[in-house]
Amino acid sequence: MSTPLISVVIPVYNKEDYLEKCLDSVVNQTYAALEIILINDGSTDRSPMICKEYADIDSRIRFIDKDNQGVSVTRNLGIYLSNGEWLYFLDSDDFLDVDAFEILIKAAKSTNADIVFFDCRRFRPTDVALDRKPIIYKEYTDLKSFLDETNLSPVSAWLNFFRREIVLENKVVFNKNLKHNEDALFVYSLYCHAQKIVVLDEVLHNFVLAPNSVSRKPIEIKVLEDNLLFLSELCRYVRKYDLVDDFKKEINSISRYIFVLSAYFDGFDKHKDDIQRRFRELYSVNKDIFYTRFSKIANININIIIKLLKAKHILKRTNYQS
Repeated sequence: MSTPLISVVIPVYNKEDYLEKCLDSVVNQTYAALEIILINDGSTDRSPMICKEYADIDSRIRFIDKDNQGVSVTRNLGIYLSNGEWLYFLDSDDFLDVDAFEILIKAAKSTNADIVFFDCRRFRPTDVALDRKPIIYKEYTDLKSFLDETNLSPVSAWLNFFRREIVLENKVVFNKNLKHNEDALFVYSLYCHAQKIVVLDEVLHNFVLAPNSVSRKPIEIKVLEDNLLFLSELCRYVRKYDLVDDFKKEINSISRYIFVLSAYFDGFDKHKDDIQRRFRELYSVNKDIFYTRFSKIANININIIIKLLKAKHILKRTNYQS
């Protein structure tokens, strides 16, 4: 019986403080049939030198050094260069449990899954912040049941193990116009094409809460713009494949998150007209998807929703302090 090759794509940009731990977690995996595609995206620190040192030692590593173009372009290059039967994306400031790929390939082969979903620990630089497992192991052939029953947050490429064939056949790539939620659009798009998704009750990935990561920075208008663009692209994609009913609940949950982001955005008042216009454009072509009271009120006046959310936050904080 042949040993399936796993292509591990690791984009690198200025992660010298985390990179060695990340690469050690991959090269020391108990499952050895790996193709490690290490792509430096124009780093200005010692990251390229660290990458080269590992590539010189381990023949499984293909090191590519290129100008900075962003994580989406870099990951797409990794897909293009990959040869494995399975595809996995790892951020260069995170790391894996040593037996992660052994567990994943075993689950994928035994169930004939297209995607295997698993969970993560969240680390502060000094300790474990959160260790959360999916409630139960389950195999899904019904997309709506999977979306309704699974806590997907955070929706990230690194919590999914993909059969490379479904990526290539359906021409799914990372959207280079998105700086935020490019992961989510990629992952949700692939869920549309999976015949079977397996949810493991396993924690295999370690997510490092680096202080300078994009997800830890203050909210800017680009974050809201990208979230609205992501939501628009997701609606368009599920409509294309006649999966509106499967995704309706998930999309409405995402839209609520956008309202919460807006409530915490210090520049909301300055940009509220533009945010309102963008949401109305989204709502106008997707009225059959957006069914919540939040969405309907926001279409009329998003400022009402923001004021309600801010008031709820103040009340919660007051009750907590009393």
